[in-house]
Amino acid sequence: MPLVIQPLLIRSLNQKLPSILTLGGEYGLIQCRRFAFKANARSTQSDQNQVHINTAPIEFTANLLAGRKEVETDGLKGAALKALRCNDTTPDTESQQSQEHLPFEVKLVDKKQRQCTKELRPKVELRPEAALRKRYIDPYLQLSKPRLTVLVMLSAICSYALSPYPATVLQLLSLTVGTTLCSASANAINMGREPNFDRQMIRTQARPVVRGIVTPTQAFKFATVAGTFGTSILWLGVNPTVAFLGASNIALYAWLYTSLKRKHIINTWVGALVGAIPPLMGWAASSSLSHPGAWCLAGLLYAWQFPHFNTLSHNIRNEYKNAGYVMTAWKNPKLNARVALRYSLLMFPLCFGLSYFNITDWYYQLDSAFVNAWMSLWAFKFYLQQKRNYSKEIYNNKTEFNKGLAIANVYARKTFWISVLHLPAVLILAILHKKGRWDWLFEDEKTMQA
Repeated sequence: MPLVIQPLLIRSLNQKLPSILTLGGEYGLIQCRRFAFKANARSTQSDQNQVHINTAPIEFTANLLAGRKEVETDGLKGAALKALRCNDTTPDTESQQSQEHLPFEVKLVDKKQRQCTKELRPKVELRPEAALRKRYIDPYLQLSKPRLTVLVMLSAICSYALSPYPATVLQLLSLTVGTTLCSASANAINMGREPNFDRQMIRTQARPVVRGIVTPTQAFKFATVAGTFGTSILWLGVNPTVAFLGASNIALYAWLYTSLKRKHIINTWVGALVGAIPPLMGWAASSSLSHPGAWCLAGLLYAWQFPHFNTLSHNIRNEYKNAGYVMTAWKNPKLNARVALRYSLLMFPLCFGLSYFNITDWYYQLDSAFVNAWMSLWAFKFYLQQKRNYSKEIYNNKTEFNKGLAIANVYARKTFWISVLHLPAVLILAILHKKGRWDWLFEDEKTMQA
């Protein structure tokens, strides 16, 4: 069983009391408090003013630090550091000698017995297909950011389905495969460029390049192959305009956006442009980009990313800051919440434009208004709370500020998860309300009347 250590350092209880390091978990903590109470009772009034009990948790000291001169000390603290060292390099004689000064027993593990246990442990051998998948398929699949890639692909397909001109199976398949490969290429380059920064964030430290499963060079080679095949499929299977948009999106995301992430908050607006291009690709597969409906769909994807990402980054703003990413969430928290609300409200006129330009029927305004209001309501609550938190009377009061920040965290989290549901809901409703979608239900009635 692992040994749980909770050190408590009591300093300056009185002039005669030396520093004490008490180990042993909760029981030791109680004993130290009792001891400190008795010592205080015996102290004079002047001595009581000098009493200081440090109850802050002390993190485990690394083995490398244990051997340094600044931590080498005699007495109880030095004995504890030597006896509880987590390695097999300490001689047995030294460990036994260090235990003589400890007020508790430390049971050492026999090194030979540990080695025998490791050798007797059954080795699990994966089947060839499972080993192949674990070594090659899964790492490169993770390089493509599959969830983000699927979202990009679906946004292109939904735009293709909403275009007024007829679709073909060959174009649909080419658009799907080409867009997926282009997105995978951009994401792989992004991961290959940022392993040193990604390892500093919890949400990105499990990426294959960070873990060393795939090297940056291998990520770039994968991106080159995926990008080449993706743009070629779009060129041959769809048209040159879509292929150009796909290649532009790779450059925009992998180079411009990735570079700006560590320089200026404008990177969020550039990243939103990356999300607006796939709907244009889907529309351009069968229709002209001069149609205003294409830009309404592109604007919808562009605006959606701000309430989605700004609320996501709010709750991990310190991770972005520590990793060196310049994000609005920590550079300007009030602007971060205001932008999330602003683009949430922009959803209403964009959805109205789809009906106005005859992409959807007018019943779409009822359904989409309900979904847009749902997200805008929580974005508004998030904005009001952040505006209150950073007002002069609250910001200078740390207690009230922390309470308000906890409420803002809850509002941001709810807005984020609502945005996850919002986008597919708006796109699916648009497809269901496409102009002329349900005319076949009334064809018989019109024929009978004629």
